[in-house]
Amino acid sequence: MPVKRGLLAALVLAMLLSACGGPEISLEELRQQAEEGACVLSVDADVDAGRDTWMDFYEAAQAGEEAEVTLVYWCHGDPGGHSRQDSCYTNRLSFEEGVYTLAAAGAENETVLERYACLLRFEEEADADSGAAYQKLIAYVLADDPELTWREVVGNAGRSQAGDPLYIRERIIYSEYVCAAEKEPS
Repeated sequence: MPVKRGLLAALVLAMLLSACGGPEISLEELRQQAEEGACVLSVDADVDAGRDTWMDFYEAAQAGEEAEVTLVYWCHGDPGGHSRQDSCYTNRLSFEEGVYTLAAAGAENETVLERYACLLRFEEEADADSGAAYQKLIAYVLADDPELTWREVVGNAGRSQAGDPLYIRERIIYSEYVCAAEKEPS
């Protein structure tokens, strides 16, 4: 996706998401925007719409071309947890001059930038006896170590903090659960 088209899509999406999670925008409106190529929408940690937009970004970056994509994460409220209110947040991921930059909203409307050296793709089959509702997990992870394994990513989740000798700097940026009855994503 050319950067100029991405900037236009980002501006349109920014207007829609100015109240993301609030009553002004619905999940269906976000889904429609994602289906039109404005973003990638994940609902409860599973990509819901915008797979082609993601693949356009990924393939361009893998080819060394400048690219950017808007990632929207919608989380339904957890009736058994801390919040019953739906929440939504947006990140902007770009690739330029061999570096992945993730821009996210921080405290007090600051933009937090994180830079990573690589974007790794993992595809894992569910264990047959695990009882998992999915057959396969496809995940993309921002990292600094190109040799990072999925096992290290999963083992790192919430366990090590910066400064800890076992700290692994990574971020799962895209995850898609494929059920046996679903068609394999292209």
